[in-house]
This record gives sequence, C-alpha cells and structure tokens, in this order.
Amino acid sequence: MKKCITLLLIITLIFYRPAIISATTSSDTTIVETFEDGSYIDTVIETIPSSSYTRSTTSTISGKKTSTYRNESGSALWSITVTGTFTYSGSSATCTKSTVSTTSYNNAWKISNSSASKSGATAKATATAKKYSNKICIKSMTQSINLTCSKNGTLS
Repeated sequence: MKKCITLLLIITLIFYRPAIISATTSSDTTIVETFEDGSYIDTVIETIPSSSYTRSTTSTISGKKTSTYRNESGSALWSITVTGTFTYSGSSATCTKSTVSTTSYNNAWKISNSSASKSGATAKATATAKKYSNKICIKSMTQSINLTCSKNGTLS
C-alpha cells in the first residue's frame, strides 16, 4: 500500500504543474512623436497580470499598448489603447484577440471612430480624434498602434 501511495505521489508531482500567478505588471514608456507646437505622443506597453495553468507546450500572455496625445505642458488630451492576447511556444506566436479602447481627456477632443484587428502575432488598433472649436473641426489626427508578441512571449 505504501508503495502504491508513493508511486501515485511521484506520478502526481511529475505531471502536475501548479498555476503560475504573476502579481506585478511591467510597463515601459517611450515618446513616439513630437510636434512643432510642443505637443507629443507617448506610448506605454504594459503586461497584464494573469494566472495560467501550463500543461502544454504553448503559453498565453496578454498586454496593452497605449498611445496618449499630450499638449506641450504634458496634459493628456486623448488616448488609444490596444489590448492583445497571444499564444507563444518558443518557435512561434499568434494573436488570438485584439480590442481597442479610446479616451478623451479634454472636452475639445472627440473620438470619431476606432477599430481593432489582428494579424499573425500582432494586435492592431486605429482611432481618429478631432479637435473642435465652436462646433467646427479645427484639427484631426489618426493614430495607429501595434502590439506584437515574440515567439518567446516578449511584448513590443
């Protein structure tokens, strides 16, 4: 009986891999583009904490990439975020889900449209924001962002 229990315990330990829980997020901010008036767009990539049960040779990772348009003093005017979910195996990666969200932080700026798509190992999003003065559009900007997963699970 002891041998049977010991054997069962060994088999369980060999084949059972506990859930891996990540409690921290990692993020990286870069300035993408600066404009003549001093305004600029900065971009943040953030890995979304997840718990996953790993029993196969593929792993899953999710992340967000946000581009924020800011005025010359650094105040946020509007932003676009692409959120992607990816599977990767060490030899390839695939985007399984892509969503877009937008935010206007200033009453003069309105988001006129946005869309998300996926292709290969990339989650894509595009949004157009328009600045209004006295109900007249005085500026229009379209921003596209891509979130890509490497074959090893690195987001860029």
